[in-house]
Amino acid sequence: MNQKCPIFPVGAPNDADGTAVKAVACGEQHTIFLTKDGKMWSVGSNVDGQLGRGKRSEGSFSIYPVSLTSGVGIVQIAAGRAHSLAVADDGRVFAWGSNEHGQLGMENTITWQEMPKRINQLNEVVQVASGSDHCIALTEVLFS
Repeated sequence: MNQKCPIFPVGAPNDADGTAVKAVACGEQHTIFLTKDGKMWSVGSNVDGQLGRGKRSEGSFSIYPVSLTSGVGIVQIAAGRAHSLAVADDGRVFAWGSNEHGQLGMENTITWQEMPKRINQLNEVVQVASGSDHCIALTEVLFS
């Protein structure tokens, strides 16, 4: 019962030094940071592609930017057990990581999504949330 959780201090990369963090989302073994300038950074396990770096790997304790199309401003983030979500300033939603249970809203033939990919069925989204292996999106339209 008296076990201690290890602490691993992580410093900001040089190109993000001094950038203000707006939000943080934590999965089981990964963390996504959203900065006030609408950019995302990630750290931790990348076994399922949940860091959005383009190639699955063990991950690291170094913070790197999430690969996203240039010019897309992110306003909100969420993380599940091994997946991540982001809402763009125009209401589009991007998802990446494990799709083992269909939690990314993509066809079931995709097990992993290693880069942020737009979920075409979702528009005018103002907020996303995620549990272990599921996601939910709140849109500006109550029912459609």
